[in-house]
Amino acid sequence: MENSWLVIRTFNRREMDVGSFLKENGLTYFIPMTYKEKVVHNEPKPRRVLVPVVHGYVFLQKTMQEDDLRKVLTRYPMPLQLMKNKGDDRISEISDREMTDFRLLCDPDYVKTPVEFMDAAEAELKPGTEVEVVHGQFAGIRGKLHKSNQKYWFIKTVGGISVMLRISRWYCKPV
Repeated sequence: MENSWLVIRTFNRREMDVGSFLKENGLTYFIPMTYKEKVVHNEPKPRRVLVPVVHGYVFLQKTMQEDDLRKVLTRYPMPLQLMKNKGDDRISEISDREMTDFRLLCDPDYVKTPVEFMDAAEAELKPGTEVEVVHGQFAGIRGKLHKSNQKYWFIKTVGGISVMLRISRWYCKPV
């Protein structure tokens, strides 16, 4: 049986602290990261460092029952919230397959194409066609193909975050 993933909402830019807490408790997590030029510890030149893409989101692999998971999360010293489905009170779950695709698209070391991140509501407003990538590194991933300024972008949304990357339309087929 494959594990699903949950989205934890954090507050006060605590993604990395929450990640450390989850790791200490033997839980698998994912924080979408990107490289940014940043001044570190008063160094004269900025250096390229990994930072969270979107503040407030940590993805957690669900490897235990919901009640046990909530008990672990209550031990964190700051408030954490599990994202829920719109319209009901159930915790939103993401399939392992969807998270594998999303993690691949979020790889900060894949620099062959421009990548942008946005929230799901913003991505939903972008017109496009549902497609599956059929060629290249992202073959088999489903998402939306959006055209902007004569360029094509592939958009994949998971757990309130969307990743948008440049892709050739010839690499996609409608679903």
